[in-house]
Amino acid sequence: MYYFYMGTMQIPIPPKELVTTINGKNETMDLLGKGEVNIIKPAGLTDVAFKFLLPNSDYPFNESMLFKSKKAKYYIDELEKLKTTKTVFQFIVVRMKPNGQMLSMTNMKCTLENYTIEEDADNGFDSYANVSLKQWKSWGAKRIEIKTDKDGVAKGSVKQDRPADGKTVATQAKASKGQTLQQIVKKQLGNTDNLFQIAALNKIAVPAALAVGQVIQLKKEGGSEWL
Repeated sequence: MYYFYMGTMQIPIPPKELVTTINGKNETMDLLGKGEVNIIKPAGLTDVAFKFLLPNSDYPFNESMLFKSKKAKYYIDELEKLKTTKTVFQFIVVRMKPNGQMLSMTNMKCTLENYTIEEDADNGFDSYANVSLKQWKSWGAKRIEIKTDKDGVAKGSVKQDRPADGKTVATQAKASKGQTLQQIVKKQLGNTDNLFQIAALNKIAVPAALAVGQVIQLKKEGGSEWL
């Protein structure tokens, strides 16, 4: 069983093929007496590509846990929103055996680079979306404060910006009887925007099924970001 997520949107029918490309940035140069040599550079950003069904009919193999009734237009609108709002989102793939055993998980921040919508009479009322994602890494300019001492020597120090909201959020929560992950996240954070990121962090494939007393980690220990 595979579960695919693009931010808060779960892919309804997991694609049959996923292509992940780890791009190289190595360079070559010619050295006198040696010929061409390879200069090893750090890997570039990872590219991800897959094609998934946009259903306009109800299928028993629809894996969506929260949006099983949604049709093609919903997913097309969500893709458009990711693109037009320049959203950085969490791309998550959970791979499990039929017995629930976790095999592996892909979990990285991405941007939606390109997507196409395919409509074909052979597919009846359904259509397909071809999407291309690119890994996104946090970056930004640092604020440096310059001070001059009594001898006229200037010194600079990097200042860390504080979170704008100043709110303190619990790092863990414990599930009570009948409580779902959605309810816990809503109660602790005020919304479910980070539901699937937190599910992936805790290796939970089905957010509706929690054991009594199960401890849910709401953010990485010692980290300011959710993932």
